[in-house]
This record gives sequence, C-alpha cells and structure tokens, in this order.
Amino acid sequence: MSYPPPPLPPRYVWVPAPHAHRIRTSCGRVAVLLLTACPVLVPLLVLFGGHLPPVYPALGFFSWALTGTSVVMAVLTGAFLLAARRHVSAEHLDLHEVGKLRSGIVVAWAASLLLTVLAFSGLSLGASLAPLGSNARTISWPGVWTLMLLMATPFVLTSIALVTGRRLLALPDRPRS
Repeated sequence: MSYPPPPLPPRYVWVPAPHAHRIRTSCGRVAVLLLTACPVLVPLLVLFGGHLPPVYPALGFFSWALTGTSVVMAVLTGAFLLAARRHVSAEHLDLHEVGKLRSGIVVAWAASLLLTVLAFSGLSLGASLAPLGSNARTISWPGVWTLMLLMATPFVLTSIALVTGRRLLALPDRPRS
C-alpha cells in the first residue's frame, strides 16, 4: 500500500498588505543605507590609513584586501535586500526566492565576520612586527583607533542587513500536524 506524497509547501504565501508594504519599505531603506555607506566608507579608510603605524608590508596589504572584500560583502547584502523587494507583491511573498536571498545575506554576514577578524589579526600582527624607530613614536593613536572602527564598519553594516532580513523575511509559522 502506497501513500500519496506529502503536499509541497506553497511557493507563495499570503501576507497582509500593511506587512508587505513594511517589508518593501524597510528593505529599501536599509539597502539604501548600505549602498550609500560603502562608497563613503572607502575614502574614509584611505584617509585614516595614513595614520597606521609602520607595518610589515605584506600584512598591511593583507588587512587592506580583507577590509575591501568585507566592504564588498556589505554591498552584496544591500543588493540582496533590494532584490527581496521584488519578491513581495501587494499581498504575497515568494518563499523560494526570499529564502535564497536570506541565505545569501547570512553567507555574506559570516564572510564579513571572518574577514574582519582576519583583517584585525593582520593589522595587529603587522603592527607588532613593525620596526621600532623614530616614526613609531609619532603615531596618532586616535587615528589608529578610528581606522580600526572604520575597518569594523562593514561587519556592522552586514549585521544590520542580517537582523533586517531575519526580522522581515521570516518564514511564516506553520501549524504542526
């Protein structure tokens, strides 16, 4: 005796119109925040990068490359949130596409976390291996701390996108049988 297969979950789920509007507007606002913060962040990183202590060149480049890649992850999360707006109609949510975008946001957040930790490690290791000379005593420590905060900003931006995506694009509760 064979049983029929269980029904597949519906691809589209009904959501109330005010909630759909809130999803579209909130995703749009956060995406605009991310996509405008990243181009502003890059010149600030370059500006405060001149206040770095003399670091071992390979580790300094390593930290810059990782921070740049983390900025790209923040741009990707903004693009994912903008794309999520397309999959929310007046009263329906496309579960399949929104699920893929939520997964992309989680992956970008995890990559940003890893890249930020590695960038901080490279910067601190490079600063500890730097030769101590007359230039080492004239370091602007507020500038260095500001640079470190700016290096962590892409992770903060991806965290905002993660929280927004998890809160707004959550799968609906299903009754258990």
